[in-house]
Amino acid sequence: MIKHLMLLLALIAAAPLADAAPAPAIVDAAWLKANAADVVVVDLQDPKAFARFHIPGAVNLAYDAWRTQAPKGNKDPAVLQSMLPPVERLAPMLGTAGIGNDDHVVIAATGRGAGDLAAAARVFWTFKVLGHDAVSVLDGGLVGYAESGGRLVQGTEQRPATTFTAKPRPELAPDAAAVQALLADGALPVDARSEGEYVGLYTGDSDERPGTIPGAKSLPHDWIAADGSGKLRTAGALRQLFAARGIDPAAEQVHFCHSGNRAALTWFAAYALFGNENAKLYDGSMMEWAQTVDLPVAAEIELCDAC
Repeated sequence: MIKHLMLLLALIAAAPLADAAPAPAIVDAAWLKANAADVVVVDLQDPKAFARFHIPGAVNLAYDAWRTQAPKGNKDPAVLQSMLPPVERLAPMLGTAGIGNDDHVVIAATGRGAGDLAAAARVFWTFKVLGHDAVSVLDGGLVGYAESGGRLVQGTEQRPATTFTAKPRPELAPDAAAVQALLADGALPVDARSEGEYVGLYTGDSDERPGTIPGAKSLPHDWIAADGSGKLRTAGALRQLFAARGIDPAAEQVHFCHSGNRAALTWFAAYALFGNENAKLYDGSMMEWAQTVDLPVAAEIELCDAC
């Protein structure tokens, strides 16, 4: 009997473990409450707001920490800001915050609207670029969590520091040259800015030429959120939106806006919800493209200010 038991235990120990289920791209408040002990919540609020209210156990990494800032006093438009920080900065930041490679991260923005949802989607993208797949976005953010009866606490919290080792995927963060190559191969540019920016009525910066990338389809980022909230529309409704704008959800795509923030939300719908791994987010977006004179820009409406 003992021999049989020992043999059974040995077989169990030797058997390969089944692969863990992939992390869901989007989770709701009920899911988070049920799985709180197994995840690390990353709160994107500024530190003062975090101290006023946050999900118990959350770590605070304000959204500004996830994007670069131009040097103080810089007036050179070629020096882009609000870009993806270098891996050498991001990996230590995560380790210091107590986030390791084995942690399932849930990103929580405030949840006041589409802008907050886009911020969470961009941080989701950042984790993907770093090679970390165990990451989810909290649908509705803190607002949705509180409205569902979730408990929020005050004060500050800190997890023990650890080591985060990045496994970069540069193909997920194409630069202007890579975007040109993708478009030449047939990728569809998707403009997540407002209709006014898309047709060329105004720009995100005075140094940008008005208009869009030639051939781009317009899909304003706030259409992805449900009725102006911080929650996503259903997958079925999003597929209808993509189809209505002439965008095949499965086609190769390049999502862009002014600086890669709003476009993170349209990209998230394609990449994370539709499973389209051929969807790319262009970090430099029109901030880079429209300031580079040898890159083409198309404006549907060109008004004559002197007329």
